[in-house]
Amino acid sequence: MHKFALLLCLLTTFNLTAQRNINNRYFEAGFLFGVTNYSGDMVEKDIALSETRIGYGAYGRYHLSSNFSMKAHVYTGAISGDDANSSSRQRRSLRFSTNIVELGLVGEINFGGRRNRFTSTGIHKFSLTPYIYAGFGATFANAQAEYYGPADQLNENLKVPLPEEGLADRFLLVPMGAGVRADISEFFVIGLEVGWRPVFSDDLDGVRYNGNPESGDWYYFAGLTTSFIISNNKKR
Repeated sequence: MHKFALLLCLLTTFNLTAQRNINNRYFEAGFLFGVTNYSGDMVEKDIALSETRIGYGAYGRYHLSSNFSMKAHVYTGAISGDDANSSSRQRRSLRFSTNIVELGLVGEINFGGRRNRFTSTGIHKFSLTPYIYAGFGATFANAQAEYYGPADQLNENLKVPLPEEGLADRFLLVPMGAGVRADISEFFVIGLEVGWRPVFSDDLDGVRYNGNPESGDWYYFAGLTTSFIISNNKKR
């Protein structure tokens, strides 16, 4: 009898836990509006604020529980760089700009999220949820560096002619970053997000041999997110 009661208690606990997880499973779709930046061969510090460009995109997020969610996204924008931003490389006189398209799938770990979005009477509860994310993806770009210095110093400043040959235009990357979401209403969520994108290549800016092949390029996304709850979880 005691074993039966213990088994019944365990099954009841498991069922309640599963039910809470089911109630916190829902899907949202939204947009990111923000900025991009770059670090690589044409910047002296991590980033040059003057090279900040517009970035935007769309995403879908599925909440598996109050603590974990998956997000697929398509982001696009422009990145650029200029030797004029570097005191040590101004003489080389190279610059570039390119559009990028990023596809990614990331997992998000949520901190301090509510176990349920609604009260026992079905009223929505406001919540603020910080999160971190990481995953994998790919970026498509087609940068070609441009020399704008004196013509008579071209051969002196460049190791190989431009445009450099054999550079990649597709890059594997690990999207990672952090953000915070505000669950405003039953159907609407806003947030802030920042992200880092190492591309494990020195080709993103159209410069490899004329730069430092041993150092990879990065780019960054940051912006506002707005999303709408498409399939709502149960109000309990």
